[in-house]
Parts: sequence; C-alpha cells; structure tokens
Amino acid sequence: MVKILVFSPSFRMRAMIVGMLTAPGVEIESVTSRDALFKRCAEKLFDRVVIEDYRLFMDGGGSVERIRAHFTSMPKIVVLSSAIDEQSVLSLLECGVDQYLLLPISPDRLRRKVYK
Repeated sequence: MVKILVFSPSFRMRAMIVGMLTAPGVEIESVTSRDALFKRCAEKLFDRVVIEDYRLFMDGGGSVERIRAHFTSMPKIVVLSSAIDEQSVLSLLECGVDQYLLLPISPDRLRRKVYK
C-alpha cells in the first residue's frame, strides 16, 4: 500500500489532488496547515508527500528536513504550483524537493509523477 500525505491550504485544491491520486492500494490523508503537515510526518510514515504551496520551502531546506526527520526511508516530496520563476524552482530542487510540477496538471501526469 502506498501512503500519501497531501498538503494544501485550499480546500478546493486538496480535494482535487486527493481525487486525482485516489486509486486501489493507495491510502491518502490531507492536511491544511504547515503545523499539521509536520505533525503528521512525525506520527506516520508516508511514501509520498504532495505539497501545493511552494512557499513552505522559503526557509531553504528546513521544511524538507522536518518532513523527513522521522522517516527511515526518504519519502518522495512533490511540489505543485502555478508558474514561479526559474530561481525559485532551482531553490526547491536544491533544498531537497524531488519533483516540481506546474499547475494546471492532468490527472494522468500527476499520477505518473507521484507514483513513479
């Protein structure tokens, strides 16, 4: 079973992402706040963390470290965002984010990137 945690401050975006990723053999949880994200990562081991808010990583690698702090294996971190400048994308990747995906995104592409 693949365990996925979805973070978005927007109810609509969270529901859309969860709907696109829902599949047999997949367990999905969602959270609305940064604090809830870090708390759930400390409580449960997830295989993937999907984040729709690149601003979470404005602290450099601190957020990535907090997400992965309690894991023995490193969960894949996927960030979804509307267009941001090239330097911000590079900063995301340099701080440890595994994948940056541009919104809007098709459900098939999102599933391929998250489950890969």
